[in-house]
Amino acid sequence: MKKIIPNILTLSRLLVIPLIIYLGIYDHTYSLLILAFFIALTDFLDGRLARKWDVASELGAKLDAIGDKCLALSLLIILIFNYHGFFYIFILECLIALFNIYTYYKTKTVESLLIGKIKTWVIFITILLGLLDIILTKIHIPIKLFIFLTLLFQMGSLIEYMNNYALNKNKKKSPTFKKSEYYKIVKEILENEEFLKRKNYAHHYNESVYDHVLRVSYDAYKIGKKLHLDYKALAIAGLLHDFYDKPWQETFDKTPFFKKHAFVHAEQARINALKYFPNLMTKKIESMIETHMFPINKKIPKYKESWILTIVDKADSLDFLFHPLLMIPKLRKKSEKREKVKIYKEVK
Repeated sequence: MKKIIPNILTLSRLLVIPLIIYLGIYDHTYSLLILAFFIALTDFLDGRLARKWDVASELGAKLDAIGDKCLALSLLIILIFNYHGFFYIFILECLIALFNIYTYYKTKTVESLLIGKIKTWVIFITILLGLLDIILTKIHIPIKLFIFLTLLFQMGSLIEYMNNYALNKNKKKSPTFKKSEYYKIVKEILENEEFLKRKNYAHHYNESVYDHVLRVSYDAYKIGKKLHLDYKALAIAGLLHDFYDKPWQETFDKTPFFKKHAFVHAEQARINALKYFPNLMTKKIESMIETHMFPINKKIPKYKESWILTIVDKADSLDFLFHPLLMIPKLRKKSEKREKVKIYKEVK
């Protein structure tokens, strides 16, 4: 039952869409609002239960995305009759949906971008305000302002999805990567089954733990080479610094503040690194892994390489904060992005 309950909740959102359109066309606004709150509740519960019961599936994720899109479009159809501005939101949302379908057809994957998630929330807020404005005629709600903001986020999302698709389409696997010095240093780790499980561990923003540590490892390796430091240790410690037990998002148990993920995962990673790669570990690498969360943990980095790993990890982790700005392609460092794509992704 735990496997099917989240999907049933998701399907319920799809099944009530004809009812939503009927209620909207015949001006049953109060009933529509009650139904909208019910749908919002199912949207909250299905994902939360799937994560809590560890039954998240690709089918559930697809149904959830389809349900959200169909729900938004059906509500937009209703609001078009009251505010013409919603027509433009509807058209742009259709274009985004069609482009995502095209992307899936070409790549068999559809990436969920941060700006896309923000856009979805903005659309639903604007829709809710549009419905409330119909009911609460005595209260002035600045619908035009919210329509304008929604259109901005939609255009930004569409540009970012297109740009992301172009980057993924143009990336080429380097035929010499497996002959490179970096790959020879980390080959044992990259081919390890336990390490490869981290491809399914979500990290900070739109990337897995695997993606994150690969970026950190290669960046730290390059810096170490340029500064004539122990670049081999940087490559290895960079890959293993987040080699913790399970995704931190799936931790629901109440734990003391200083026992939370940020404070303990470095020690977990060090223990796991020793367990699975004892022949690669040195005292320096252990220390680098153990202290990479400084200053959150109290252990101060001992080596120059430890400081480099700590700084590179922080810098790469902060990428997600600035990602909404990347909707403008000119702000990207394209040559650097292509280089990273070649090195970071070809071993997937």
